[in-house]
Amino acid sequence: MYIPSHLNVTDLDQQVKLIEQYPLGVLFNYNSGKAGLLDYFKSGKPPTESRVDSEMCATHLPFHYVPDAATGGKGKLIAHLAKTNQHAQMLEENPNCLVVFQSVDSYVSPDWYPLKKKTEKFVPTWDFACVHAYGKAKIIRNDEQWLLQTLNSITDQEEGKRPLAMVADDVDGKEDSVSRDEDSPRRWEVSQTNKDHLDRLLKNIVGIEIEINSIQSKFKFQQEMPPVNVNGVIGGYARELDPAKAEKLADLTREQYPRQL
Repeated sequence: MYIPSHLNVTDLDQQVKLIEQYPLGVLFNYNSGKAGLLDYFKSGKPPTESRVDSEMCATHLPFHYVPDAATGGKGKLIAHLAKTNQHAQMLEENPNCLVVFQSVDSYVSPDWYPLKKKTEKFVPTWDFACVHAYGKAKIIRNDEQWLLQTLNSITDQEEGKRPLAMVADDVDGKEDSVSRDEDSPRRWEVSQTNKDHLDRLLKNIVGIEIEINSIQSKFKFQQEMPPVNVNGVIGGYARELDPAKAEKLADLTREQYPRQL
């Protein structure tokens, strides 16, 4: 990944924070044993869809990060995918892979820069943060205990971001039979799933565990701009974006700016 020095973030804690906040990653893998894509780049003849997917595959998956407390390594990423997904077999043939995570992002208009009125030398840009995690993948087959633990980890990770839900007491099986007991807040757990249904689901998925061996990140949030323009961008977010997104972008911009705003 191309990373200008002033946008390069090497701190593992910041990288992990982004992964945990935006866990839907894109898993990339390449199988060099096929030649359809090479034929395309050489001749321009489009390969078939199945040929492309058997050579260069991308799968969108929610991941859970597992730190390496024992050795101080870069940690692991765990997830699951459908047993019928051809990506599992590709990863068994070539375990080298890349997972890309990206933060909330936004177009930045030159109209948000107060200094634009003086020079007219500003152009649009796009602000975002991303993490590229490289590693070797291991496909976990026929290990229901591992899969169940992974489902619990990912579910608990995301349920933990929700406001506390009230316990639903569906005693008589009616949809409107809900008790809102404020003394018993509860988030959804995998254990609430019908056991037979859960057993069927577990038989139709495989796990993936990626040992991270290299990690890169780029955080692009107006670091090179003078403070007046950065504050203008934060104001633009507040005026033109929905409040939740504007707040997240403003926080990232302030965190990454090298000076006091």
